[in-house]
Amino acid sequence: MDEAQALWLPSPNYFPQRAGHVPRWIIVHGTAGFSSAEEVGYYFQRADVSTHYTIGRDGVIVQSVREHDGAWGNGGITDGHDPWWSRDINPNNVTISIEHVKPHRDNSDELTEVQKETSFRLIQHICERHQIPKRKADASGGITGHRSMDPVLRSFCPGPYPWDELFEFLSSSRQERA
Repeated sequence: MDEAQALWLPSPNYFPQRAGHVPRWIIVHGTAGFSSAEEVGYYFQRADVSTHYTIGRDGVIVQSVREHDGAWGNGGITDGHDPWWSRDINPNNVTISIEHVKPHRDNSDELTEVQKETSFRLIQHICERHQIPKRKADASGGITGHRSMDPVLRSFCPGPYPWDELFEFLSSSRQERA
């Protein structure tokens, strides 16, 4: 596994070796249902979808796809997407996807405190492992929500997420290392 303390529930749904691409973005998702990270991990073992990680409301991390492979989590790019996404490259091959368990189908749930802390640390670790910019996404990389590439079908994904707190956390972690 790539993240210490993660529970490994492997999914067969991935793109081996990312077709030669490297991850440049982290995509934040909400599950729009489910009650635990383990439940999502088992679902990814039988459905035609997956993400690299799922974070439960209790802070449990499940890893379903290795970071050197692309997960089947992002679907296609729809009209109105952020300008850096290209239909010429499968977005799954240039992203690492993190689901956050949100029991309501509309992703309206706020993250629990432990879920938020776990999410921030996981994002920090992924950024450091892959030299992904620790900031809001743009054409050169960064962190964004699923709605960035699919504002038509995934306008509600990830739902409420503490973006300002995340970027403040990542900024302070950069200063501590300097």
